[in-house]
Amino acid sequence: MRPWVVAVRAALPSPRPQGWQASQMAAGLARAGRPTRLLGDAGRPEGTPDTVDAWLGGIPAGLAVEVPARPSRPPLAGLRFRRSLARLRSRDAVLLCRDPRVAATQPRGWAAVVMEWHVRPEPRALQRPDLHVTVAPGLADDLRAAGVPEERLLLLPNACGLDPERAAARRPLAGGPVLALGLHRRGGLDLALQAWASDLALPPLLLGGVDQGGERVQGWARRVEEDPALRGRVRFVGGAWADAREDLLDTVAAWLAVYPEDDDTRTRLCPLQVVDALGSGLPLVAPDLPSIRTLGGAVHAFAPGDPGALVSAVHDALRAPAPAARRPSWTDRARTLADIVERRLEAA
Repeated sequence: MRPWVVAVRAALPSPRPQGWQASQMAAGLARAGRPTRLLGDAGRPEGTPDTVDAWLGGIPAGLAVEVPARPSRPPLAGLRFRRSLARLRSRDAVLLCRDPRVAATQPRGWAAVVMEWHVRPEPRALQRPDLHVTVAPGLADDLRAAGVPEERLLLLPNACGLDPERAAARRPLAGGPVLALGLHRRGGLDLALQAWASDLALPPLLLGGVDQGGERVQGWARRVEEDPALRGRVRFVGGAWADAREDLLDTVAAWLAVYPEDDDTRTRLCPLQVVDALGSGLPLVAPDLPSIRTLGGAVHAFAPGDPGALVSAVHDALRAPAPAARRPSWTDRARTLADIVERRLEAA
């Protein structure tokens, strides 16, 4: 099996989605039998456990994590990252990167370079990668429009990062609260708070997640405290990782994911929390958007931006039975990608 290097311009651990996704993919590759090195930036972790081991819930055999000994700021952080990546370069190894700057600057010293797109394509990073991977149909269309040939393009949605055994055994807690994770990242929290303020019959709402510096969460916490309709009914639970996240899911009745209806969200989103929610064993409440419908699974959908429709969808979810929990894991996703890359290298 060829070794893989997963390089991400984010601190490890990190609350940034790209850091979590890259770490899940690296762990998946290792569990799929590919020796893997995960290289992070020299930025400052914040709002997460102190170690990658605690963050991921354990480091699988075959995965080596390279974290700078001390955090640093740009431009030194970027310089240290590039030096570390150059030391790992090998003609036998496959590089998986998520930053256009990294993909665009790689020399021909790798067996293959794979670029995983979660943002709109940048021209400077279109030529060097041997394979362009994207998580959503809208991004795949963007890459085609930018001139990437079909044989160098792979649509591979995000995977579920939850424990499949715990998910299969999980049952929604009757009378329990509703959980929302990471809403502050895309502005969905405002709609959730409108919905909860408008219907006092809704159960408590747990809001999980952190943001850099905590300024957004602190602002919303003040708003909750100042509103009698929300005070005591909405609680911020911070970040929850690994076993702590599994334990949190055991205490709730439904999972809420709220996103705005903008151009990117409609077609270019493959949200981690929605994929995890679909595999959690909990009812999911989410907006009726193409990017979410393409993921399949049972969703209690509501019209984006409509707090009344959100209230109705939550009540429907609380009456619903537990859904099927089985979803592709990051190991499944990693094995699919690795097999495709290895077949291409053998055929070259």
